[in-house]
Amino acid sequence: MAFPRIFAHRGASSLAPENTIASFAKAAEVGARWFEFDVDVIGDGSLIVIHDDKLQRTTTGKGGYYNLSFSDIRTLDAGKWFSDTYRFERIPEVADVISFANSANMGMNLEIKPCYGGTELREKLIENLAVAVDSVANTERFIVSSFDHEALARFHAMRPNIKLGWLFDRENQPGPTWQQGADLLRCTAIHPDVNGLTPEEVKEMRDAGFDVNVWTVNDVDQAQELASWGVTGIFTDRPQDFPAEAHAL
Repeated sequence: MAFPRIFAHRGASSLAPENTIASFAKAAEVGARWFEFDVDVIGDGSLIVIHDDKLQRTTTGKGGYYNLSFSDIRTLDAGKWFSDTYRFERIPEVADVISFANSANMGMNLEIKPCYGGTELREKLIENLAVAVDSVANTERFIVSSFDHEALARFHAMRPNIKLGWLFDRENQPGPTWQQGADLLRCTAIHPDVNGLTPEEVKEMRDAGFDVNVWTVNDVDQAQELASWGVTGIFTDRPQDFPAEAHAL
């Protein structure tokens, strides 16, 4: 194949504020058929779509959010930091993102963030997420991944039919390696970082029966090279740079 599958990383995050409905809509506008987004939980149990465990980088808020309610979250502007065009864009709930993907017929990769809000809130994240994903229209085009492999295991116990991606960062990889853990969790994919990735490593993953979806790749030529290694997908901040054939998968 000339290209791997293209996942718009946090939506079309080079064109619109990441992890917002505007970013996912922009990804669809430029031809992407899949997008990736991040999920964490707040104090009242609501599931919000955000990458960081602090608010200030991508919203008008400051500090953490584990003690907040959704009414607090709704007062924050999640687009102004990116440009005035996206003023008043809000942090979405997971249900809103799934509803958007269903209506746009887009595939999704949902990343469970490591919850730093304590054991009780972390458990609520997994329990509420298991309920939320029941509204996904096409589970064949839906993957749940996480660096927190214990959380991934707990989610799998509740929703064993949902596809899983074993996400790891080779520079910060606590716990078991993919060789030790991915098959036990019945993951369908490994999600390695591109830095340090080799054709031999990709071959090992593919020979073990896994898809290989690599993050984060913003160069078209590099994506094509990775495809020649056997990589099945890439996460990119720049889905607009890829031709229509790359978005067909």
